[in-house]
Amino acid sequence: MKRVAHGEPTYIKPPDAGGFFMPFSAIDAFIKADYHSAVFQEAAVSAKKVIIIGAGLAGLSAGCYSRMNGYDTRIYEHHSKPGGVAASWRRGDYLVDGGIHFITGYKNGTDLYNIYRQLGVADPANFAAMKSYGSFIDIEQGRQLDIPVNISELALEMKMLSPADAPLIDDLVAAVHAFSGKDLATYGQLNPPELTSGMDRLTAIWKMRGLVKYMSGRYAKSMAEYTSLMQSRWLADCLNNLFTPHVPVWFVVMLLALAGDGQISYLARGCKDFVRRIEKRYKDLSGELTYSATVEKILVQNDCAIGVRLADGTEDYADYVISAGDIYNTVFHLLDGRYIGKKLQNKFDTSELSLPYFVASFGVKRTFENENVFNTIFLKKPLQVGDREVRQLFLRIFNYSSHFAPEGKSVIQVEFETEWVYWNNLKQTDLSKYTAEKERLAAEILDNLDMLYSGVSQAVDVRDIATPCTFSHYTLNHQGAPEGWGLTALNFKAESRRTLEGLSNLYLAGHWVSGGVPGVILSGRQAVQLICAKEKKTFFTRTT
Repeated sequence: MKRVAHGEPTYIKPPDAGGFFMPFSAIDAFIKADYHSAVFQEAAVSAKKVIIIGAGLAGLSAGCYSRMNGYDTRIYEHHSKPGGVAASWRRGDYLVDGGIHFITGYKNGTDLYNIYRQLGVADPANFAAMKSYGSFIDIEQGRQLDIPVNISELALEMKMLSPADAPLIDDLVAAVHAFSGKDLATYGQLNPPELTSGMDRLTAIWKMRGLVKYMSGRYAKSMAEYTSLMQSRWLADCLNNLFTPHVPVWFVVMLLALAGDGQISYLARGCKDFVRRIEKRYKDLSGELTYSATVEKILVQNDCAIGVRLADGTEDYADYVISAGDIYNTVFHLLDGRYIGKKLQNKFDTSELSLPYFVASFGVKRTFENENVFNTIFLKKPLQVGDREVRQLFLRIFNYSSHFAPEGKSVIQVEFETEWVYWNNLKQTDLSKYTAEKERLAAEILDNLDMLYSGVSQAVDVRDIATPCTFSHYTLNHQGAPEGWGLTALNFKAESRRTLEGLSNLYLAGHWVSGGVPGVILSGRQAVQLICAKEKKTFFTRTT
């Protein structure tokens, strides 16, 4: 068995270290980062090691903040490249982006913008402003509703469509106006719950006191419940699909407010570039990263995480372990079902997981300059996928940047929620039927797109089809669940801890802990905050 121990590093005595000793690797990192002497001296005392499982957004974030705080770090990633579910890949001349749909809080002056600066991704060239929230298209009825980012314009359009629903429309618009102008993207997430005192919570509530009523009562219900009494079912369906029908009303209100404030953008170069820039930031901070390295077990001694064992038998030891991947895999496989605790076990027993996706991407020899980026299509005839009928498709058109396709060409992408069991059983029992089913659905999707864009199926250069099994293979996400827990009003209320009951020196990060791009990035930061708190160290950040 191979063993890679932390070992005894070579030490020197730096001239201004106040009598402390520091390893060469830490000195090199801090000279490059040009930290002030207080940080230098504190890091000199505690050059400990952190192992991070997973090089998705959470793992890379944890790596960057670990290095900023003087810890030796190594990230182990199952895949051959970073990103996790924030994935993109090349198909011929086309860039297929299967990850991040949009980014919030990307303009200077927000807490999240400062986080982007710390991670090296705040360059304005990374972003393309959202000019429309999208369109809803009913093929059978031949109708369309566009969603402008200006909430007053949207209110007028909705009232013209359904005057009888004016009271609920006015209620929704009032809530959006209340949220407008607020720095919301990191609300309540800058510190982990373990380090948030009762007074901290009261202070946060006081700062957001004008919004309290809009985050409780009917606004805490799901969008489906909120719109259930609307006279226009078409308008209700559109509002329900502004995100998903199951999220709380206040969450959709917050997104509409952020869009109206110009704080939502697309990634102009795709999520691959976004991820690679954070990876570069981590490496510039002298962080170490190993790809194609699957962690098989988390090593534990006396109820304390002490390192990891890889699939090839290599063991690596550290003072702390951050699992920035799938929590189900972490608890039931890497830790053999130990340390789950009653609360987390109950959540696995009772809470829904987020449904995985079927994603069909096409490189086509035509452009879509005047089309909205996001479009929800209500089908004339549903797609049959196993026992489930798919009645609507989410269409994404990559027309906001030239980075996705050659001149005169485009990438378009269709996705829908589906069932893990159906696809997994199909792949395990009959690979040829699994492949045929992928091709059948891709063909039916193109038939529907032809109804909107005549002849588009004949303009296809390349196609790429991903099922829940595809995402599970590359990310190890349990049942292909891209966001971990289901995005329901109940799960939004639940507080996820960053630790496991009875196990010390292991911290959790990623989608299962906190969802969405901001939450995932902040969860990596929070894991390091908890390590610093345990070490009784001041938590430091640094911008590029």
